Amino acid sequence: MFNRDMFLNIPLIADWQALTLKREHLINENLRRANLKRRRFDYQVGQKVLKKLHAPTKLGERFEGPYNIEKVHVNGNVTIQLCPGVTERLNIRRVFPYHPPST
Repeated sequence: MFNRDMFLNIPLIADWQALTLKREHLINENLRRANLKRRRFDYQVGQKVLKKLHAPTKLGERFEGPYNIEKVHVNGNVTIQLCPGVTERLNIRRVFPYHPPST
């Protein structure tokens, strides 16, 4: 407190600019790493997607579907048709593009 060391009665000398730059560098690096994990994919109406299950078992299925996209919303959600007359609105983090298996 008052620019003195907490345990010893000596003045505290700190390079506040270097500390600020180090924190800024750490924040930018964490943001860069988080952005690498994002999916860059634009969903289209009529496209097929797989729905990620909430809590899959260890050896169970991770996805269910494929389902057709009925509507794409601007806030990062898509509406999928589960069956005729039943739709569900999901965030794009919970859907995965469906690629049919090649024969």
